[in-house]
Amino acid sequence: MTLVATRDAEPEPTTLADTAPSSERALPQLPPVDQQEWTDGIRPQRVLVVDEHALLTAGLRAVLREAPWVESCLTAPSAEAALHVARRHYPQLVLVSTSLGGRSGPDLCRTIRQSMPHVKVVLMFGDGRVPAALAASLGAVAALSKNMSPGAILIAIRHVAEGGKVFPKGQPGPTVKLSRRELDVLRLLASGLSNPETAESLQLSRHTIKQHTSSVYRKLGVRNRAEAASRAQELGLLGWTPPADPQLRAG
Repeated sequence: MTLVATRDAEPEPTTLADTAPSSERALPQLPPVDQQEWTDGIRPQRVLVVDEHALLTAGLRAVLREAPWVESCLTAPSAEAALHVARRHYPQLVLVSTSLGGRSGPDLCRTIRQSMPHVKVVLMFGDGRVPAALAASLGAVAALSKNMSPGAILIAIRHVAEGGKVFPKGQPGPTVKLSRRELDVLRLLASGLSNPETAESLQLSRHTIKQHTSSVYRKLGVRNRAEAASRAQELGLLGWTPPADPQLRAG
């Protein structure tokens, strides 16, 4: 896979908060960023890998720990665990899988960017496309395929650590921007709920649900619920596979 890399200005320096309790795996206390010694031409990086698949997580961690500029690599199997770890250990880089159960990867990406804007988030996708548009609209600085070689992933992550952005060549800039309410409607419709059921679940009028649905279809470039569910899954907007349901048939 050919990647296009760009670079942004270095973010404002941050410092590490108090060390975590001894009951947790604590990171060493670091001096302010401007006092840290650079390693291999880059500041030491604390990296958090978030993926529910233990084998993939272990593989990424092994690759990252071999890099001299990676000071430590933590892991989390869920979005909830990731937020807990991030708030205690202040990673500079967070690799987020879009296949997380429960709260989805895109949701986690948005939450991290809003609550910890200094953190650089990389979205990791499995099979299918790597949607640069979605990643950028969520505030991620890179969209990488899990099928890339370990060496390519490491090079891309280092570029991100240096202030760059990495997206697949040929993909356009942000084009899919759903509001939080539109995303809620999309997920409920993709799960098989009817418009009236979706309206009741979100405590909105049926007319409002119809408006949101039309907007979602337009932004995704689809014509019906089945196409919307398929497109949303491809873009990683759902974070899970919608169950088979007769209501998802095209028509």
